[in-house]
Amino acid sequence: MICIITMIKLIDLLKENTESKYKYGCVMLYFKFPELFELQKSIDPGDVYTEEGDIKYGFEDEPHCTLLYGLHKEVTLNKVREVIDSYTFSPKPLKAFNISCFKNEKYDVLKFEVEGEILYNINNELKQFPYTSDFPDYHPHLTIAYLKPGCAEEYIKYFKNVEYDLNPEYCIYSHEEVKDKIKINIK
Repeated sequence: MICIITMIKLIDLLKENTESKYKYGCVMLYFKFPELFELQKSIDPGDVYTEEGDIKYGFEDEPHCTLLYGLHKEVTLNKVREVIDSYTFSPKPLKAFNISCFKNEKYDVLKFEVEGEILYNINNELKQFPYTSDFPDYHPHLTIAYLKPGCAEEYIKYFKNVEYDLNPEYCIYSHEEVKDKIKINIK
């Protein structure tokens, strides 16, 4: 009897984790940004926050900027693709600048702010679809690393004037356990 109850609890836990992990869709713009990996070499691995069995923490290994998180399941890949296809990224790159962080009890997120009017335009257009968000304002950023609480301030000072040009490569629409790649238009 105990074994059956334990199995039921385990199944419920697995269902809960799957449901919460993929509750909403997310559109992200990915960059070719090898300089990020060079910059990360300056961060003490002892300052990096990780959780055993969870690869989403630590150093960012897929440089991207979220265009919108929170899209509901009825927002199809074709709808997102139409929005992305209606924009053309110019040869003038976007800019990663002003290293800063946001904090919570578990970790500090060391990040670049990302500059580019096109990001706000795409975000506003995607917001025309059904979505849910706890954050009313859009602040484009690119995560560098998840750090242990209190560690980010040292790196913000150390990287004070660091900035890079960012060249976008493609978008990803991550939804319902699927990651669809979307080609972007570059002039």
